[in-house]
Amino acid sequence: MPPKNKPLTKSELAAYESKRDLAAELLQSVREMKAGQIHAVSSPALEARKTTSFSQS
Repeated sequence: MPPKNKPLTKSELAAYESKRDLAAELLQSVREMKAGQIHAVSSPALEARKTTSFSQS
């Protein structure tokens, strides 16, 4: 998986996407959800909305 600290160039993105097996990734995700191995990832914006009781709209 590419690093998350900088955006990929078009050629890097194409190379990354060509090597992915999306069907296998989705199947693995479903298996993890069924096994209860799920977790939520929150962003700083979400945390701020929760703290201030503001919605996204």
